[in-house]
Amino acid sequence: MLLVVLAPLVAHADDEAEVRRARAVLDQEPPVDAVVRTALEYFRVQPETMDGLRAAARIRGVLPLIAAGYAYDDDRLARGETSTGDMTNNFRADEDTNQKRNAVTVGAIWDLRQLVFNPAEVQVYGLIGVQRDMMLEVTRVYFLRRQLYMRMLLKPPDDPIAREALQLRIDEFTSLLDVLTGGWFSKANASRTPNK
Repeated sequence: MLLVVLAPLVAHADDEAEVRRARAVLDQEPPVDAVVRTALEYFRVQPETMDGLRAAARIRGVLPLIAAGYAYDDDRLARGETSTGDMTNNFRADEDTNQKRNAVTVGAIWDLRQLVFNPAEVQVYGLIGVQRDMMLEVTRVYFLRRQLYMRMLLKPPDDPIAREALQLRIDEFTSLLDVLTGGWFSKANASRTPNK
């Protein structure tokens, strides 16, 4: 009777030890926060960049719009006039002018309405949705991969086709993490787990 009661306890203890070993293998991989941070940096939507863009948009409201212009005029006039009447009243007038002018204008315009409402700042806030979506997608892919990897470590399928399909899914999620981090995930993973 004692043997019947102890057998499930021993099996349960073995399962717990296997789970701890599998978790130790997974813990060698980069943590999710490092993967998310790297993905945000790769797509240039990390919080520091967003703060910088918001500050730049606010400053933009104080800066003037600069307008500059250049004009070149070339007025050339040639005119001749002759008047004849009697011998004593002959009149001749020639006018030949060539005037060249260069003009440069510079102006500054302040639109103080942008101090109250700056559309550029609203556009920056629109990027927060991109940032949030990136964080959610990386986290989702990261943990889906870990679930599949845990399954492969603890109880791989007996069927070779099913086992290969499971490995392909793990590879798929690994590749997705590489796409989202610019190849960083596999490099970081290889440097942490050289025996893999």
